[in-house]
Amino acid sequence: RRKRRKRFWRASCAEMKHHILDKTFWVYTAIAVACWCVGTGLMFLLYNCLHVGYWIASACNYLVGGTMSYFLNRKYTFHSHDNRLLLLAKYVLHMVVCYFVSYSLAPVVTKFVLDHWTLHAKGNVSLAVGSVTFTILNYFGQRYVVFRSFHQKKA
Repeated sequence: RRKRRKRFWRASCAEMKHHILDKTFWVYTAIAVACWCVGTGLMFLLYNCLHVGYWIASACNYLVGGTMSYFLNRKYTFHSHDNRLLLLAKYVLHMVVCYFVSYSLAPVVTKFVLDHWTLHAKGNVSLAVGSVTFTILNYFGQRYVVFRSFHQKKA
Protein backbone atom coordinates (compact mmCIF):
# COMPACT_ATOMS: atom_id res chain seq x y z
CA ARG A 1 0.00 0.00 0.00
CA ARG A 2 2.80 2.41 0.84
CA LYS A 3 4.55 1.70 -2.46
CA ARG A 4 1.36 2.47 -4.36
CA ARG A 5 1.06 5.85 -2.67
CA LYS A 6 4.69 6.65 -3.47
CA ARG A 7 4.23 5.76 -7.14
CA PHE A 8 1.01 7.77 -7.28
CA TRP A 9 2.75 10.78 -5.74
CA ARG A 10 5.67 10.56 -8.18
CA ALA A 11 3.34 10.15 -11.14
CA SER A 12 1.24 13.06 -9.97
CA CYS A 13 4.31 15.30 -9.54
CA ALA A 14 5.67 14.28 -12.94
CA GLU A 15 2.31 14.88 -14.60
CA MET A 16 1.94 18.22 -12.83
CA LYS A 17 5.45 19.28 -13.88
CA HIS A 18 4.75 18.22 -17.48
CA HIS A 19 1.43 20.07 -17.46
CA ILE A 20 2.84 23.29 -16.01
CA LEU A 21 6.06 23.30 -18.08
CA ASP A 22 4.46 22.62 -21.46
CA LYS A 23 4.69 24.76 -24.62
CA THR A 24 2.21 27.26 -23.19
CA PHE A 25 4.58 28.00 -20.31
CA TRP A 26 7.50 28.74 -22.63
CA VAL A 27 5.47 30.98 -24.97
CA TYR A 28 4.05 32.79 -21.94
CA THR A 29 7.57 33.19 -20.54
CA ALA A 30 8.86 34.80 -23.76
CA ILE A 31 5.92 37.23 -23.81
CA ALA A 32 6.27 37.88 -20.07
CA VAL A 33 9.94 38.81 -20.51
CA ALA A 34 9.03 41.33 -23.22
CA CYS A 35 6.15 42.78 -21.16
CA TRP A 36 8.29 42.79 -18.03
CA CYS A 37 11.08 44.72 -19.77
CA VAL A 38 8.68 47.36 -21.10
CA GLY A 39 6.56 47.72 -17.95
CA THR A 40 9.35 47.44 -15.40
CA GLY A 41 11.62 49.70 -17.42
CA LEU A 42 8.89 52.33 -17.40
CA MET A 43 8.26 51.80 -13.67
CA PHE A 44 11.90 52.30 -12.67
CA LEU A 45 12.28 55.25 -15.05
CA LEU A 46 9.28 56.93 -13.43
CA TYR A 47 10.38 56.09 -9.87
CA ASN A 48 14.08 56.91 -10.15
CA CYS A 49 14.33 59.58 -12.85
CA LEU A 50 11.03 61.41 -12.63
CA HIS A 51 10.60 60.77 -8.87
CA VAL A 52 7.03 59.55 -9.25
CA GLY A 53 5.64 57.81 -6.16
CA TYR A 54 5.63 54.05 -5.51
CA TRP A 55 1.96 53.44 -6.26
CA ILE A 56 1.84 55.53 -9.44
CA ALA A 57 5.06 54.01 -10.82
CA SER A 58 3.90 50.46 -10.08
CA ALA A 59 0.43 51.21 -11.52
CA CYS A 60 2.02 52.39 -14.78
CA ASN A 61 3.96 49.12 -14.95
CA TYR A 62 0.73 47.25 -14.33
CA LEU A 63 -1.24 49.16 -16.97
CA VAL A 64 1.37 49.11 -19.74
CA GLY A 65 2.70 45.60 -19.12
CA GLY A 66 -0.76 44.21 -18.42
CA THR A 67 -2.30 45.62 -21.58
CA MET A 68 0.57 44.33 -23.67
CA SER A 69 0.35 40.94 -21.93
CA TYR A 70 -3.40 40.60 -22.51
CA PHE A 71 -3.24 41.12 -26.26
CA LEU A 72 -0.09 39.06 -26.86
CA ASN A 73 -1.13 36.15 -24.62
CA ARG A 74 -4.67 36.07 -25.94
CA LYS A 75 -3.36 35.77 -29.49
CA TYR A 76 -0.09 33.82 -29.26
CA THR A 77 -0.08 31.86 -25.99
CA PHE A 78 -3.67 30.82 -25.41
CA HIS A 79 -5.13 31.33 -28.93
CA SER A 80 -8.39 32.40 -27.37
CA HIS A 81 -11.48 33.08 -29.47
CA ASP A 82 -13.86 33.28 -26.52
CA ASN A 83 -16.26 36.16 -25.94
CA ARG A 84 -13.82 39.09 -25.86
CA LEU A 85 -15.89 41.24 -23.52
CA LEU A 86 -16.21 38.45 -20.93
CA LEU A 87 -12.55 37.55 -21.36
CA LEU A 88 -11.49 41.18 -20.90
CA ALA A 89 -13.65 41.49 -17.77
CA LYS A 90 -12.09 38.35 -16.26
CA TYR A 91 -8.62 39.60 -17.21
CA VAL A 92 -9.12 43.04 -15.66
CA LEU A 93 -10.45 41.54 -12.42
CA HIS A 94 -7.55 39.09 -12.33
CA MET A 95 -5.00 41.87 -12.94
CA VAL A 96 -6.46 44.08 -10.20
CA VAL A 97 -6.24 41.23 -7.67
CA CYS A 98 -2.67 40.33 -8.73
CA TYR A 99 -1.62 43.97 -8.58
CA PHE A 100 -2.92 44.65 -5.09
CA VAL A 101 -1.66 41.35 -3.68
CA SER A 102 1.81 41.76 -5.21
CA TYR A 103 2.44 45.43 -4.59
CA SER A 104 0.82 45.47 -1.15
CA LEU A 105 2.86 42.55 0.18
CA ALA A 106 6.18 43.64 -1.36
CA PRO A 107 6.73 46.77 0.81
CA VAL A 108 5.79 44.86 3.97
CA VAL A 109 8.31 42.08 3.23
CA THR A 110 10.97 44.55 2.11
CA LYS A 111 10.53 46.72 5.21
CA PHE A 112 11.40 43.84 7.55
CA VAL A 113 14.18 42.31 5.45
CA LEU A 114 15.95 45.57 4.58
CA ASP A 115 15.45 47.39 7.86
CA HIS A 116 18.56 49.60 7.68
CA TRP A 117 18.39 50.53 3.99
CA THR A 118 17.30 53.97 2.80
CA LEU A 119 13.66 54.53 1.93
CA HIS A 120 14.49 54.98 -1.76
CA ALA A 121 16.51 51.73 -1.88
CA LYS A 122 13.69 49.86 -0.12
CA GLY A 123 11.30 51.31 -2.68
CA ASN A 124 13.40 49.97 -5.56
CA VAL A 125 13.67 46.50 -4.03
CA SER A 126 9.99 46.52 -3.18
CA LEU A 127 9.07 47.41 -6.77
CA ALA A 128 11.26 44.55 -8.03
CA VAL A 129 9.76 42.05 -5.55
CA GLY A 130 6.25 43.20 -6.46
CA SER A 131 7.02 42.86 -10.16
CA VAL A 132 8.30 39.29 -9.83
CA THR A 133 5.41 38.28 -7.56
CA PHE A 134 2.96 39.87 -9.97
CA THR A 135 4.44 37.97 -12.94
CA ILE A 136 4.17 34.59 -11.16
CA LEU A 137 0.60 35.19 -9.97
CA ASN A 138 -0.32 36.52 -13.39
CA TYR A 139 0.85 33.35 -15.17
CA PHE A 140 -1.22 31.01 -13.02
CA GLY A 141 -4.23 33.31 -13.12
CA GLN A 142 -4.15 33.73 -16.88
CA ARG A 143 -3.58 30.05 -17.50
CA TYR A 144 -6.05 28.55 -15.06
CA VAL A 145 -8.68 31.28 -14.66
CA VAL A 146 -8.80 33.83 -17.48
CA PHE A 147 -7.96 31.60 -20.46
CA ARG A 148 -9.19 28.38 -18.84
CA SER A 149 -11.42 27.26 -21.72
CA PHE A 150 -8.31 26.94 -23.92
CA HIS A 151 -6.91 24.26 -21.62
CA GLN A 152 -10.23 22.45 -21.27
CA LYS A 153 -10.52 22.16 -25.07
CA LYS A 154 -6.86 21.13 -25.41
CA ALA A 155 -7.04 18.35 -22.78
